Amino acid sequence: MGTSVSPSSNLSPQYQRLIQRTLEIERQPKLELQNERQQKQDTKSVVSDLDGKLSSLQSQLSTLADSISSPFEGRSASAVEGTEGFSVSADETANTGSYSVAVNRLASADGRVSQAYNSGGSGLRTFFDNNGQQTFDLEVATPTDSNPDAREQISVTVDPSGSTNKEILGNIQTAIDDALQTAVDNGTISSDERPSASVINPTSGTARLSLQSQDSGYQGRLGFTDSANGLLAELQVNADQLASDTQGGEITEVGTDEGSSQLTSEFELNGLTFTRNSNEVTDAVDGVTINLEEATGTTSSFEVSADEEGAKDAVNEFVDRYNEVLKFLQDETEVNPDSDERGAFANDGTFRRLGLQLRNDATRPVEGAPDRLNTLEDIGIEASRDGTLELVDEDAFSDALRNDQEALKDLFAADDGVAKRLETRVDQYVETGGIIDDRKDVINDSVDRIDNRIDRLDERLQRRQEQLRARFSEVQSTIQSLARQQRAISQRLF
Repeated sequence: MGTSVSPSSNLSPQYQRLIQRTLEIERQPKLELQNERQQKQDTKSVVSDLDGKLSSLQSQLSTLADSISSPFEGRSASAVEGTEGFSVSADETANTGSYSVAVNRLASADGRVSQAYNSGGSGLRTFFDNNGQQTFDLEVATPTDSNPDAREQISVTVDPSGSTNKEILGNIQTAIDDALQTAVDNGTISSDERPSASVINPTSGTARLSLQSQDSGYQGRLGFTDSANGLLAELQVNADQLASDTQGGEITEVGTDEGSSQLTSEFELNGLTFTRNSNEVTDAVDGVTINLEEATGTTSSFEVSADEEGAKDAVNEFVDRYNEVLKFLQDETEVNPDSDERGAFANDGTFRRLGLQLRNDATRPVEGAPDRLNTLEDIGIEASRDGTLELVDEDAFSDALRNDQEALKDLFAADDGVAKRLETRVDQYVETGGIIDDRKDVINDSVDRIDNRIDRLDERLQRRQEQLRARFSEVQSTIQSLARQQRAISQRLF
C-alpha cells in the first residue's frame, strides 16, 4: 500500500510538501524492509542457481556411480579404413577382439510377378467369365520377438469389372490392396508388414501384376493358397520358378529354407559362412551389430575395443560440472577486501563448508582400493590450488581403462568411491526436503514476515497521512479565519 499526499487535496502546496517530507522520513523503515526483502530474494535466486548446478553434477555422478552400466565398460567397434561392405557398432556386452568379414550377398525383399499379358487382350476376361469370382489367400510374414516365424493368411476375393487384361490386372491389384488395408485396420497385420501390389508395363503393349514383401529374407517371403479354379496358377504369380521377360514367378529364388534362399544375406565371419534374413545382423557376435551395406565379396576386418572416447567424455563431463559448482561456491562465499562486496553466502557456514567437503570427497584416497589406483591423481586428474580438477594425463587414464578397468570402475563406483561419496554429499542438498529445500523455505518464511511488516507500516503511514492532512487542514482553516477577521477589523478602522 503506498502513501502520498493527493494532489486533489484542498491543502495549500506548502502544507502538501510538509506532509510529504514528513512521510518520507517516517517511510525509511519501510524502505529498509524492502531492501531486506530484495536481499532475501536475491539470496534465494543464488540458492536456486546452486540447486541447478548441484543437480547437474548429481546426474553425472549417478552415471559414474552406476556399477551395472558403467561408462568404463563401454565398447566401440570400428572397421579398418577403406571398408565399404559393412559398418559395425558395439555395446558394453561385447568382448574385445578382432574379426574378419566378407559380404557376399545382401538380404532382399521377396518379389513376385505374373506372366506378361497383352494389355489389350481379353484372356483374363475369358478366365473369369468361365470361372466366376475367385478367392485366394496371400500369406504375409508377421514376426514377433517370441515367434519370428509368425505368418498371417489374408483372404482376397476378385470379381473384376474390366474387359482387357490390363484392366483386370488393375482390378486384382485393387482387391489385394483392399484386403490388405482391411487386415491393417483390424490389426491382423501392421502397416509396415503390408506387401505392395502394382501393375507394371514392361513395354507399351504389355502388363504384369507385381507383388513385393515388406520384410526381407526367407522369413519375409510371400506365400499363396490358390483359388479353387487356379487364378494364381493362371497368373503364374505363385510359380516355383524364376520370372523371365514372359513367364511369371520369383524375382529372386525363394528356396525352401534360410540356407537355400537367395533372399537372405550371406557373409563370412572369421572364415565361417553365415546367412541372415536382414542386413542388420545383431546375433553373430555378442554385443556387436554388423550392418551389411554392399556385397563386395572382399574380406575386411573390424576391432572391438574399450570405448576410450566415451569414457573420457564421461570423466571430463564430471570434471566440468564439479568445477562449475566449486567456482560458484567460491564466488558466492568470498568477500572482496578492496570493495567489501560480499557474496550471497559470505556469512553462510553451511555453504562455505560444502565447498571444503566437496574438495575433500574428490581428492582423498578411496578406502579398500589398491594403492596403484585409489585417487583421481592416479588416473591423471589433478586438483589445482583452488580445488578445481583437470584431466592432465590422458595416457594415465587410457592405461587404467585398458589394463585395470575394474579398479578404475571401483575408483568411482565402490562404496567409498569418488562418485559415490560425492553423490551422497550432493544428495543431502538437492533431494526433496534436503538442505536447499529447507533453506528456500526459511527464506520464503522470512520474506512473508517482511511483507507482513511492510503491510502494517503501509497501514500506519496511511493513517499518519490522514492525521497530518486533518491537522494541517485545521491549521490552514484557522489561519484563513484569522486572516478574514484581520481584514474585517482593518476595514472598520480605516
